[in-house]
Amino acid sequence: MIIPFILKELKALLKDGGFLLLAVGGPLFYSFFYPFPYTQDVARKIPLAVVDEDNSYLSRQLVRMMRAEEEIEPVSYAALPEAKKALDRREVFAIVRLDKDFERNLLKSVPQQVHIYTDASYPVYYKQTTTALQRAIKTVSAGAEIKKLQALGAGPAAAVLRSPVQMTVVNLYSPTGSYRNYLVPAVFVTVAHQIMLIVIGLRAGTLYERKKRYPRRLTPLDVWLGKTLSFLCLMAGYFVYLFVFMFRLYGFSGGENLGAWFGFYMLFSVATIGLGITLSNVFRERETPILFIVVTSIPLVFMSGVIWPVWKMPLLVQALRLCVPSTYGITGVVRLFVMDGTWLDIWPYVCGCALLAVLFSFTAYYTVKKRYPIQL
Repeated sequence: MIIPFILKELKALLKDGGFLLLAVGGPLFYSFFYPFPYTQDVARKIPLAVVDEDNSYLSRQLVRMMRAEEEIEPVSYAALPEAKKALDRREVFAIVRLDKDFERNLLKSVPQQVHIYTDASYPVYYKQTTTALQRAIKTVSAGAEIKKLQALGAGPAAAVLRSPVQMTVVNLYSPTGSYRNYLVPAVFVTVAHQIMLIVIGLRAGTLYERKKRYPRRLTPLDVWLGKTLSFLCLMAGYFVYLFVFMFRLYGFSGGENLGAWFGFYMLFSVATIGLGITLSNVFRERETPILFIVVTSIPLVFMSGVIWPVWKMPLLVQALRLCVPSTYGITGVVRLFVMDGTWLDIWPYVCGCALLAVLFSFTAYYTVKKRYPIQL
């Protein structure tokens, strides 16, 4: 009885235009639209204005160092007011000003400042610009200091004396230091979670409006199990598309532990479906679940901890986040799928997700039984 019921549910969903637009169009849209800005990993050739009032050898050398940085593209301006107008028009995203006597002060060991004005309204541009400028300025500053030490008789050891401790930075899990390796997979989990909740509520609202009843041969247990398995088929399809096909298409690093992530993902899916069926008891109109999820989507992303540290959240929010499957799913995808961890590495999230799966499965069954024989 259950298999024909599952096939009937899937067939009814596929005949629903609203369902197809949301459940099929949603992942397609987000999977292409969201990762696309991160395909280049880092911003390159960011235009910035350079106002060189000194026009000396060292100031020109600093400008040459800036041009060697791949993230920025210096554009010379004669005066600061002209550069400010270009910044206001968003023709450049930063201004670098080199004062008069820049070279003379350096040669006299007088502290010299490089004035940098950046447009911080674009965080990615701001980060890349300031990082590139710091490298160029430190390189010129180190060269000038080494020359002074050599003039004082340090000889070839001047470079070691200037910087006796070297630092080596290795970017783990995200070799390029970009957002996409951990943020995009987390968004994919959010998309699957939110769309599934809307789809379940959309289906429940439609059936409630039509006042349809289940056949008497189906028990509430059959209905609950059939609905859970039919929606699990959709979640499995999302996994194949988002975390196998799209992950390989965009060339994300990680994703080697595919089997372990699929097992955890299905556990997360059971918890999500149980929550959706439970919430569907209050969705009496077809449009209600869409409004509900839209309002709660942004808070759920922040509550997951992938954008904002959990320990910085209010205690009430820290408690509420433990009741949402996406909290465990998003953290699990970062630890297990991106960082190539094992089940042992994420056992607290496995236990939390399993607890929610059991809890929401029970409440979902109670919801189906409560409204039986009216379809949910």
